[in-house]
Amino acid sequence: MNSKTTCRIIGWMFLLLGVAGLTMGHLGSYLQFTQIESIISVSLGALAILAARRRRRVAALALLFLGAACVVWDLTNIWSGQPLLGTMEPLDGVLHTLAAIWAVGTCTYDVLTWRRQISTM
Repeated sequence: MNSKTTCRIIGWMFLLLGVAGLTMGHLGSYLQFTQIESIISVSLGALAILAARRRRRVAALALLFLGAACVVWDLTNIWSGQPLLGTMEPLDGVLHTLAAIWAVGTCTYDVLTWRRQISTM
């Protein structure tokens, strides 16, 4: 799967989670969203969707940024005694961790593919 497709899928996931958080504040009893979490999710989702409409390089860079943001978000909430963005639900942490792994993995794969193409020229 290439960067643009991955960026689009992760972007829509974050956008939908953010909109659900802004409108309802929760998704069943599994995910509870604070206002700032929802705004950040909508922002990351919109950024990823817009990057997916650009070149693959831009999408790969956006995936790298998105993955790093998810890792920082998770680590901040895990290590901090007082979470900055509200309490992190277990499902929320799993979604962020999987999104970060998928985003950075796809970005790395695309960069390595580009390097192989350049070196064979």
